[in-house]
Amino acid sequence: MFFFQGATLSRLAVILVFLTGFLFPALVDLPDASARSWSQNSKEKAPVKQKAAGKEKKAVKRDVQAKAAYCVNLASNRTLLAKNPDAQLPVASLTKLMTALVALDHMPLDKKIEVPELVRKIPKSVVGLKPGDRVSVKDLLHGLLMASGNDCAETLAGAFPGGREKFVAAMNKKARAMGVERTRFYTPSGLDHKDVRAGHEDKKSVDVKSNVSTAREIALIARQAFAHRAIKEISLKRHYTLASAVSANGYFVRNTNKLLRDNLPLEAGKTGYTVRAGHCLATKFHPGHNIFLIVVLGSPDHFKDTRLIYNKALRKAGGVDEKAHTRVSDTSKPRRHGLGG
Repeated sequence: MFFFQGATLSRLAVILVFLTGFLFPALVDLPDASARSWSQNSKEKAPVKQKAAGKEKKAVKRDVQAKAAYCVNLASNRTLLAKNPDAQLPVASLTKLMTALVALDHMPLDKKIEVPELVRKIPKSVVGLKPGDRVSVKDLLHGLLMASGNDCAETLAGAFPGGREKFVAAMNKKARAMGVERTRFYTPSGLDHKDVRAGHEDKKSVDVKSNVSTAREIALIARQAFAHRAIKEISLKRHYTLASAVSANGYFVRNTNKLLRDNLPLEAGKTGYTVRAGHCLATKFHPGHNIFLIVVLGSPDHFKDTRLIYNKALRKAGGVDEKAHTRVSDTSKPRRHGLGG
């Protein structure tokens, strides 16, 4: 009996040791498992914190990115914003504001001009004028100011008394008459002028000259240009078809100014772009009793910068009729219009 009881107890002891060895590690592992679970949860939460940090960065107020910018309230002649306003920079197709003014000074709108052969080699942006076609000055101005057509600029310049060289000289003369001193024009389109010269050992060198001005001086030129009824009306059209003597369909053009899509009191505008100049824009707005003239040069996004300056100007001007304007947000990106948009 005692032997039986001892054997039974021995078996029970073995069973207890087995069960203890089986269960104890599981009990010991529980804190580690909990720690691992906590660690995993912490790692999962880390990216959420990074996202939040990213949102905080986006909330930082954006400053004007253009190399130069200028905003004046023409109603009071008060400068509302200026960033490097007197820095001499390439102005690309803002040149065409002066091109239009000189053409209007010397050519009647109904005059028909023959498109020269050289338009075949003109870099974009172009309307696509066909050599030998006859197009009115009025229609050429539409192609010039809306689609930023370099072929329209060259056609107008070629029809000037004395030709293209005299036309460019007239542009510079008019600029001096306006009182601007840091503005230089070399082409009627805004494209860079290239002089190829013979160098040492028969090697050719290329001297590249860009039409240049300052944000402040472009504002003076734009002020006069946008006051001209024809320029103002043309710059506000979204699309237009130039009549052609050789094509029944004519030449269809769209306006390069995306601010026409915004709910803004826009009165006039002109875009510009070359690789050297970056994106440029001159615009005129009429919110309430204020009149803002805004110029941006060398911008990565001329539309975004102009919207930003417009909103800043509204705050600085004060006394604006709230029903007469709408604050705008950045909704569109710039598009490159060839080399002279």
